[in-house]
Amino acid sequence: MLHRFSIICIALIILLPGCIESQSVVGDKGDEIPLRLSFKADTLDRPEDGGSSFDLKEELENGPVLMLWIGSGCSGCHDWTNLIRQGLENGSLDNSTLSIISVHGWSGIEGPEEVMDAFGTDSNDTSYTPWKIVMGKKNTPALYYFSEQDTGYGLYEAFGNPSTPTLQLIGDNGIKMWQSKNYWANSTILQEIWGTASQL
Repeated sequence: MLHRFSIICIALIILLPGCIESQSVVGDKGDEIPLRLSFKADTLDRPEDGGSSFDLKEELENGPVLMLWIGSGCSGCHDWTNLIRQGLENGSLDNSTLSIISVHGWSGIEGPEEVMDAFGTDSNDTSYTPWKIVMGKKNTPALYYFSEQDTGYGLYEAFGNPSTPTLQLIGDNGIKMWQSKNYWANSTILQEIWGTASQL
C-alpha cells in the first residue's frame, strides 16, 4: 500500500508542474523585441492600396520600405505626406528606390473613415496619399521576419511606439535602418532617406 501511494505521489509531482502553468508559451513576449520584424494588417482597400490586406514581408521583396506613421488630426503627418507626394510628382524623389506606405498610428481614437477623409481621396482639402495606407492597430501582431510567428509584441510596441509623424526606413531584411521624428516635413531629411535606401 505504501509503495502504491509513493508511486502515485511521484507521478503527480512529475505531471502537475506542466498542468498548472498559467501562461501559454505561444505568443509570449521574448526578453527583447526581435531585430527583424514583419506584420500583416488591413488597408483602406482603395485601388492605390493594392488589395484589402498588407504584408510587410511581401512588400520588402521589392526593396526597402519607408513607413510614415500618421493620424488624421496630425498636422505634421499632412505636411510630410504632401512633401513626399510632391517629390514623387515632380521627380525629385525616385519611387523605384523604395516603397512608401503610411501606417495609421491612432487606432484607439479614430477609425478608417477619418483616415479616408484626411488622406484617402484626391481632393483639394486633403493630403491625398497615392501610396498604400495600412490600418495597423496597437494589438496587430508583430511577426518574426523569417518564421512569420507571433513575437508576442503588438505592432506599435514592436516598432518603438512611434509618435506621429515618424518616418522609419525598413531594410529588405526586416530591420529598421533609419528613423526620424521631425514633426514638420523637411526636404533635406527626405534626401537623406533616399540616399540611405539607395545603399541598401
